[in-house]
This record gives sequence, C-alpha cells and structure tokens, in this order.
Amino acid sequence: MDATDPLAPFSGLRDRDYAREGLLVCEGRIVLEKALDAGLALKAVVCVPADYDEWRSRTPADAALIALPKPQLEAHIGFSFHRGVLALAERPAPRPAAEAAASLPRGPALVLWNVTDPDNLGTLIRSAAALGAAAVYLGGGSADPYGRKALRASMGNALTTPLFTLRDEAELPLARGAGKNLLVAAALADGALRPRDLAGPGDLTLVLGNEGWGLPRAALAACDRLVELPMARGVDSLNVGAAGAILMWELFGARLR
Repeated sequence: MDATDPLAPFSGLRDRDYAREGLLVCEGRIVLEKALDAGLALKAVVCVPADYDEWRSRTPADAALIALPKPQLEAHIGFSFHRGVLALAERPAPRPAAEAAASLPRGPALVLWNVTDPDNLGTLIRSAAALGAAAVYLGGGSADPYGRKALRASMGNALTTPLFTLRDEAELPLARGAGKNLLVAAALADGALRPRDLAGPGDLTLVLGNEGWGLPRAALAACDRLVELPMARGVDSLNVGAAGAILMWELFGARLR
C-alpha cells in the first residue's frame, strides 16, 4: 500500500495482482457489507462524498478512507461505476475439503468443476446460498471466487458461504460432507435421472461441470447418480448458471417449501 498516494491501490483493479498480495476488491455496498459480516480486515475504502460519514463510522482507524466525486472515481478506476463504494480487504485463506466434514452442519452442497466464467461461478454461489447449501466445493480449473466479477455476481455470498477446494477428482468423496450426501452429477448421458426421481428426504451434493464440455470422466465415475434437466425440443442446452439454479431448487429446495 503506497502511503504517499492512498488512491494508488485502486488503479487498474487487476485481480491477479491483488490475489498475489492477499487482497480482494469489494465492489459496492452489498459486497462490502458481506465482507464486514465475514470479519475480513479492510485495508482501504473509497466512496462518493455523500456516503463518507457512514463509511467513516464503519472503517477501521488503520484503513485509508477517501471520498471522491463519481466522475473522478470512475476516471481513476477506469470503468463506469454506480455502486458508491469500493474497498480492499484481506482475502480469505483457501480451505481444503478435508476440513469440511468436521466443521459443517449436515445439508446439501454444490461442487463446481472447471466453471471458468466468473459470472457463472458467482451466480451459482449466490443460488447455492439462497437455496440452503451448507457448502460450495471448487474443483480444478474453476474461476477465482474472490475475483471482482465473481464476487459481484455472487452478491458477496462467496465471502459468507463456506467454500472448500478439491485438488482432484479423487477428493470428490470429501464433498459428501458430514451427512455423507449422495453425489449427483449433472450430465447429459445414458442413465441420467430427472430431478423428481432424486428429490427426497436425504441430502445431496450436486456436481456441475464446464458449460462446454461437462465433467471429466473421473469425476462422473466418482458420483453415485447422474441427473439431467428435461428440455423442449430444439434447445441445445441451458447456461450452467440457469441449469444449476433450477437443479438446486429441485434437489435442495424441499427444505424451503
């Protein structure tokens, strides 16, 4: 952090650079409030002048707080911005999946494997949180859940939903969680069931793969069941964010109904 120029850390907003420094960017009030809920340490905050007094009362004394009119804020960060506040906070440390069974309550869960688009990844984390998932597991190749786009798409839920990392397909059984959930892979394949044939009193862990090429064979082999969404003729597929939300509603949503 450049003490001579408190605005310098907000120039460029390159996720890769922030990740190397152990930081993340909170874009907008909702994401920043989630960061505070998660207990993350704030390092710097920049806001529009109208919100200065509010953020002064919520910003630690050792964190820089700068107020800028909207045109100057946009000129400095390099993109159109309408959310009133940006902040830098400490990035949570990765949590290996082996910790999950000991630290989580029973409940449904979501695995994301090679979900490379940050908007899709963030949307799926947000849907998982809304539909009562106890945890989200991130497999190989997935986007950074703490990148600016993913955080914004998750509405900050990536900071308050328990996230765990899976190193490879051999670790998929760890995503069964404390309740030893059934592992269910979303796949267009022979033997795939409809959601209504799987929904029941037991908890499930839904495994979603890349939108283009799906799940690797080893991941499919590690799962107990396959599930697919029936669709009208002439439609190739759904966006993975939309498909995942529908499947979670069908498979997890009984707890909410």
